[in-house]
Amino acid sequence: MWDQGVEVFDEFANETFKIHAMLFCTINDFQTYGNLSWYNVKGHKACPICEEDTASQQLKPGRKTIYLWHRKYFRSHHPYQRLKKAFNGCQEASSPPTPLTGVKVYEKVNNIYHTFGKSKKKSFVTNIWKKKSIFFDFPY
Repeated sequence: MWDQGVEVFDEFANETFKIHAMLFCTINDFQTYGNLSWYNVKGHKACPICEEDTASQQLKPGRKTIYLWHRKYFRSHHPYQRLKKAFNGCQEASSPPTPLTGVKVYEKVNNIYHTFGKSKKKSFVTNIWKKKSIFFDFPY
């Protein structure tokens, strides 16, 4: 829409004109992030930064998935990394993962083919991305 524009009708002036638009950014919650990007935001690998290295644990009563290893994002030697009692009984010694670049994400979603409708047989999903988002098709 930025290069070619789209013809729209202005009812007040009773004329058509060409409007140019672009998507600059979106601000949304985590569930909407999953809907817009077709990323699976539930389960054991729900962190879009860590992906396969997401450290999760499932609680026995209620079977809720929790993520306790978030202290690795603090700077090194932060006092919270040494706290055991306030968290899960362990010190945090690992470093944060390297965030994915846009190129790496595109390589992961480029070859995903999505068929609409219900499948007869449930298959084990190996990729956390459900399908390629329409945002990859926009001319930037």
